[in-house]
Amino acid sequence: MRNFYRAVIVLLLLISSAVAYGSTSQAAEREFSDVPKHHPNYRAIHYMHEKGYIGGFEDGTFRPKEPITRKHVAKLLDKVLDLPQPKKEQIDYIDVPKHHPYYTSIMKLTAAQIVGGTSETFNPNAPITRIQMAKVLDIAFDLHMTKQNSFFDVYLDHWGYAHANAMYASGVSKGADGHYKPNDSVTRAHYAEFLYRAMEVKKARPSTDKVTKGKAWDLSNRLPHTIERILREGKEKGLPFEEVRPNLLKYATAEFTDDVLKTYYPKACANCHAPLFPYLRIEPLVRFQFTQPDVNSLNVKTVEFRNGVTGGGFVNYTFKKQHSKWKMAKSIYTMVGKNNFELTEKEAMIVIKEEYLSTGYDEVIVKLVKKEKEIELDPVTDIPYTFDKYIFNVETNYGRFRISFNSADGLSYQ
Repeated sequence: MRNFYRAVIVLLLLISSAVAYGSTSQAAEREFSDVPKHHPNYRAIHYMHEKGYIGGFEDGTFRPKEPITRKHVAKLLDKVLDLPQPKKEQIDYIDVPKHHPYYTSIMKLTAAQIVGGTSETFNPNAPITRIQMAKVLDIAFDLHMTKQNSFFDVYLDHWGYAHANAMYASGVSKGADGHYKPNDSVTRAHYAEFLYRAMEVKKARPSTDKVTKGKAWDLSNRLPHTIERILREGKEKGLPFEEVRPNLLKYATAEFTDDVLKTYYPKACANCHAPLFPYLRIEPLVRFQFTQPDVNSLNVKTVEFRNGVTGGGFVNYTFKKQHSKWKMAKSIYTMVGKNNFELTEKEAMIVIKEEYLSTGYDEVIVKLVKKEKEIELDPVTDIPYTFDKYIFNVETNYGRFRISFNSADGLSYQ
């Protein structure tokens, strides 16, 4: 009798889930009464509904303002990605047994390392937060982290920093007024919207097995940031390198880990901003080269502009793909001096315009006023060298600004 009642309960759960996230052609024919055509997320919801990825409720509603749960996120994403079945049945979470109606979807996404739980639980009925959603979509659609520090409330050491910045850079989720609100719950409407945008991003990419500039730029931001965060966390907790090493090996080759990272770790600072790797922002827009000697190797050449931490330098990275995952294999940094960037007037204008646009200015127009010669000393040889300093007027919706820009190291200032 107990097994009979359990079977009935499971059947009812399956029916309710089919209603809420059904894929029947009959469901796809009707509109939702609470999602009119002027609804801000109508297009995304309608598309998902039309494709059979989502359904509504028996009363004809979609309930767009309700929080979406982690199990429903898994179910919908499983439908969109059409992931393969896990090689073997397993129980990773004590709250997702084999008879759970969402077991298959959750296990497929877990096997693909798209979702995870806390300790031994998945919390399938809990609402998903915005930062958890960012992680899921970032991994599922291989979004590119070509932006840094996009949100005031997702700081550099936040575990979701790379995911939130990838969402912003890809145009999937922009936040509001510079805030991402990482701990807020995601509504059903917003999840449909973000998932739709992520699908469109992937669809717009060129169909190629070769690494694109977006991916190369992503690796040049994501891997250094992630490795740096692991090192800082290890120092904060007072862990010996041997305990930090296994986590580092997920993102760096064994050779790089046991040479560069092991040597650096005793000197690493947990509470200061003296990073091991450069912090790339706008630089790849004007100086970024990458080559792929073979399918498992990637070389990147870019620059880091002078800022409050460094004097600027040439950046050379080598990444290696091991077991289908890209890892840091080499990092070389050469300070500018007599050999410097020699940035052109056009490159300087691109950098300045993007700098203003990225901080909320509109209608930015950059015009050269004059060009002057400046002299600096090479940091290694102390030999003087000359370079061009550009003086620009920057017209914006908030007024005019006079900006100086050093061609040698990319430093700009008023």
